[in-house]
Amino acid sequence: MNYNEKAPIDDIDDDNAFIDLNDAVEVKVDDENIPMEEDDNEMDDGMNEDVMRPGNGDDDGLMKQLNDVPDMSIETVESHKPSSVYTISSHLSHGHLILVSGGGDDRAFLHKLQIPFERSTSTTETIPLSHSHTDSISCVGINAKYVSDDLKKTPKYAAVGSYDGTIIIYNPDTGEKIQALDGPTDVEFLSFHPKGGSVLLAGSIADATVWMYHLPTLKCLQVFVGHECFTESGGVTAGCFTPNGKLAVTVGMDGTMKVWAPKTGLCRHTFKLISNEDAGMGGIEDAGMGGLTCMDVDGGQDGQLAIAGGDNGNAYVVHIQGKKLVATLRHFDALAPGTTSQPPRNGMGLENSDDMSEGDPMTLMISVESVKFAPKAINPNWVATGGIDGRVKIWDLSHGDGGQSRQVCYIRNQMEEEGLTSSTPDSNCAGGVTKLLWHPTLPLVFASYTDGVVRLWDARDGNLVHSLTGGAINQEFSQINDLSVEYVTNEMENSDIAIVVTAIDDGTSKIYKINIQELMENAAKTKWKQHT
Repeated sequence: MNYNEKAPIDDIDDDNAFIDLNDAVEVKVDDENIPMEEDDNEMDDGMNEDVMRPGNGDDDGLMKQLNDVPDMSIETVESHKPSSVYTISSHLSHGHLILVSGGGDDRAFLHKLQIPFERSTSTTETIPLSHSHTDSISCVGINAKYVSDDLKKTPKYAAVGSYDGTIIIYNPDTGEKIQALDGPTDVEFLSFHPKGGSVLLAGSIADATVWMYHLPTLKCLQVFVGHECFTESGGVTAGCFTPNGKLAVTVGMDGTMKVWAPKTGLCRHTFKLISNEDAGMGGIEDAGMGGLTCMDVDGGQDGQLAIAGGDNGNAYVVHIQGKKLVATLRHFDALAPGTTSQPPRNGMGLENSDDMSEGDPMTLMISVESVKFAPKAINPNWVATGGIDGRVKIWDLSHGDGGQSRQVCYIRNQMEEEGLTSSTPDSNCAGGVTKLLWHPTLPLVFASYTDGVVRLWDARDGNLVHSLTGGAINQEFSQINDLSVEYVTNEMENSDIAIVVTAIDDGTSKIYKINIQELMENAAKTKWKQHT
C-alpha cells in the first residue's frame, strides 16, 4: 500500500461529536427464555470433563481431579518459563505453523512447527528474537494474512510491542531484526492495516496516544491525540483499522470510542459510552469502573457496526457511519430488575477480602474482557461477549430494541445440575473469559479462560461442543492470556482441522489440534440421543 496516495476518505468532521446517552437502547435479558436454563449442555461421557466436582469438601478429592486433567495438546513450548506468556500471534506458511510469543521475561520468540501436527512427530524450532527489552512484552502481531503475492509491494512483518515503549519489526520467516521504532510509552496494542499490512497502528496504555507507521519506509505517519488519561494505566486499551482501511477506531479507559481519519490524523467522531455517572452500574459503588477494555469492528449487514466492552459489565454497539449508539448490551446482569443473585466473589469477581481493610468498599470485577462479531458467513447480526464472570453471551442485534441475548454459555457446577441452587453468576466454576474467536464459517465460538481451558461453544443452542485441557497445572498460574486459531483444510479427507494456540501464565504455550467436522458430528449424535 502506498500511503502517499490520496486515501478514499469522506470529508472530515473536525469537531468531536458526543452522543446523548439517553438515546441508548438497553437490552433487558429475559432469563426465563434463555435456552441454557434447560440441562441442554450435558454431553456424552468425556465431553464435559472440564466440570470440576470436589469430593464432598475433601481437598484430596479436589486435588486428585486437578491432577487427573488430561493434557490434550500436541506440543508445549516452554521458552518463557518461569515467566508468564502474555501474548501470541500465529499464521500458516509453507507447511509450517509460525508463532511469535512475548512474555513477562521481557523477551520475544519466533517458533516454527512443521505440518503435519502430531504429538509423536511434531518438532519445534525456536528462535530468540534479538532485541533486549527492559519491560514485559505486551503485544505481538504478524501481517501475513494481509500481504499479497508480490512481497516487494507488501512485505511480511512481525511486530513486537513492549511496556518499555519500543516496537521492534522482524522478518517472520527468519527472525531477523529489521528496525526498532520509537513510539508511545507502554505499548498496549498493535494492529496491521488490512490492505497489504504495511501500515501499523500502536496505542499506549500510559499516555493515551495512538501512533501510525508506514513500515516499508519506517516512518511515523500520524500521532492521534484525543483520548484522556486519568491514571498511569488509564490510556488506550485497544484499536484497529476498519475492514476497508479508511478509518481507525480506538477505545480507552476514558470510556470513549474514537473514530480517526488516517490521512489527516483528525478525530471524525467520539462516542462517549461510559460516563462517571453510569460507571457505578446503577447502585454498585463506583470503584473506578469507567473504562473500555476491548473492541471489534465489521458487524452488521453493512459492516459499519463496532462494539466495545466495558469494565462496568456492559458492551456498547455503535454504527460508525451513522454516528449513533445502537445498543447497550448488559453482559453482567446481576442487578437487573427481579434478580436476587449476588455479585461474584473472590476468584469469580471480588478481590480477596483478606487483601482489603475493614470498611473499604468492595472492588467488583465484572468487566467484559472480549467481544467479537460473528463472520458474515455465519450471521452478520450476531456478536459474542465474554466476561470475567465466566459467561459467554451470544447476542442477536436484529431482534428487539437493538439486540437480544439468544444464548448464555457457561459451565454449571454439580449443585446447580442437581437443582440445589439457581443460575447465579457465582455458580459458574469455569473461571473468567479472556478471549473469544469465531470459526470462520460455522456457528462455533472458541473461548479461553482463566482456569487454563479452551472451550468450544455452539452459538445456536449454547451447548458445550468440546474442551481443550493442558494437563495438571498450578491453578494459580493457569490463566490463558491470549488465544490464536489457524485452520487447515484437508480436501482428500474432507476435514476441517483447527490448530489452537494458547499463551499461559505458567510460562508455556500449548498447541492443540482438533477435527471440527468430527466434533460437529459427535455433537449432533449427542443431541439426537438426548431427544430420543
